[in-house]
Amino acid sequence: MADYKILKRLNCIAQLVKSYPGITKIQLIERLLYDYDLVVAERTLERDKSVLELDFGITITYNYKSRGYEIKENNEALNTFFKFAKFASMAEVYQSGIKDYKSFQKWIIPEDSSGFTGVQYFKKLIHAISLNQKISFIKENYYENTTKEYTVSPLCIKEYANRWYLIAIAEGENEIRNFGIDRLSRIEIKNIKSQKVEDFQKQLKQYDYVVGLNYSESKNKDLEKIKIKAHNNQLKYLRSLPIHHSQICIENKENDWGMVTYKLKPNYEFEIQILKLGNMVEVLEPQWFRNKIKKHIIEMYKMYN
Repeated sequence: MADYKILKRLNCIAQLVKSYPGITKIQLIERLLYDYDLVVAERTLERDKSVLELDFGITITYNYKSRGYEIKENNEALNTFFKFAKFASMAEVYQSGIKDYKSFQKWIIPEDSSGFTGVQYFKKLIHAISLNQKISFIKENYYENTTKEYTVSPLCIKEYANRWYLIAIAEGENEIRNFGIDRLSRIEIKNIKSQKVEDFQKQLKQYDYVVGLNYSESKNKDLEKIKIKAHNNQLKYLRSLPIHHSQICIENKENDWGMVTYKLKPNYEFEIQILKLGNMVEVLEPQWFRNKIKKHIIEMYKMYN
């Protein structure tokens, strides 16, 4: 696995090719120098491309038509790599530069995570997953103020909205479930083989079609093509932080309003993300989803009227 220095360079290369499809080798080397102060030889660049493909599943290809590089479409691998690179970058900061807490507070303002607990369980959960062994834990139900003991086959860990969730199969069940890690306690690794993650790939794939974690409400529905009118200024933010990996932004040069399309199964989390954009967007298609967003807006207006 690449060290911090190499990983930083790989991240810069992937970011540049993603942001500037068709970038030439000379342009890429120049931008690495001027934008990131990285001196990269042609031989090193070729080696880095191989590492990105072999270790991270990101393929940079040469387009003979544009005479430049582009990333072969694999949004899932790309997003996972960028997230990993971000964590590694922060780890490097902590390790090499900021040794005392006062300096950390002075220089870095992270998102407030004071209400989040459970980070101490990551190592144990990942260890159980890698060993393919079941775990037991106590889960707290915030709404009902109750607790319940579970034994599960852990499959993976997923992040959403600054929270982390264990995706697992509870004993006696055959449907995957989400367990908020901040609600777990007394986690124990059992000397019992867990169910294989390969057997649940079809269920896990459902996460690709929704925003967030709730796919059950749209599990048996078809993928929808959502078309949204968006102000060109808003498109810049959406490009930098997509709501869903299927997002395509089309800027309109003739006026201030462009277009955004999604191909997914709309759920409540997606509705919330659209509503958060306020008057900078308008849902156009399909009609039933437009009506649903309109209903939310009318109900909110009534509360303030």
